[in-house]
Amino acid sequence: MKNDKLAPIELPSELKIEQQINLIVARGLVPKQTFLAYLRLMYARLGYRYVFHDWTEIAFALTSGSLLMLLALFARSSNSLVMKEDIYAAIFIGSPVLYLLVSTLFFVRPKHSDTYETEMVCKYNVYQLASLRMLAFSLICLVLNAALVFAASAMFQQFHLLFALALSASSLFLFSVVFLYIVLRIRSDMMKYVLISVWFASHIGLKALYSTGYMQLLQTIPVSVYLLLTAVCGALYIKSLNQLRKLQNPEGAI
Repeated sequence: MKNDKLAPIELPSELKIEQQINLIVARGLVPKQTFLAYLRLMYARLGYRYVFHDWTEIAFALTSGSLLMLLALFARSSNSLVMKEDIYAAIFIGSPVLYLLVSTLFFVRPKHSDTYETEMVCKYNVYQLASLRMLAFSLICLVLNAALVFAASAMFQQFHLLFALALSASSLFLFSVVFLYIVLRIRSDMMKYVLISVWFASHIGLKALYSTGYMQLLQTIPVSVYLLLTAVCGALYIKSLNQLRKLQNPEGAI
């Protein structure tokens, strides 16, 4: 029996081989997810009601803190001896207060909750939820601080609005970076409270002991430097939040 000759096999071109390799690699590798994409996905999966389930307490804390600061501004404005330099110092020292208030409320209370251990083994644990919530807190506090600065500009004469806004934003994000560094690096809760207290105690002490020098230092720095500081600290803050959500990565489901 006569054997049939096999048809010659046509080999693919080099271009075709490279295209197929690239296609296999693209399908096999999971694309790296950005931090903002991760937050959007987490928010889409959980929803507003779960991420901000305690929104009434947060709103109450922010409203109460804002009203107290507004009353303090009003009381200061009625005192003719108060200089605008004092207001600038108060803005720099007081801008992180609202952020500290809601952040402490979020971090301290869950650890004393009966469901804390359960939440820590969920797909999105306390720290991963914190990466989204802390970003939201900082933006909300930034808006509220800006509103307080606008109120101060209406109460005091010869008030440099742009300078005060830049001063407030830089103070908020600078403190936010320090706050997250303490949360991520310090294990002892007591030491965390001490270090956070040192931030405010040091600025209040400098204002009390070296009032003129402290206020001159704040005013000597130009607006452009404060804006640059805000941008740099904002970038470091986002980086720290990304580290916060990677702090633990347990498997599980909500």
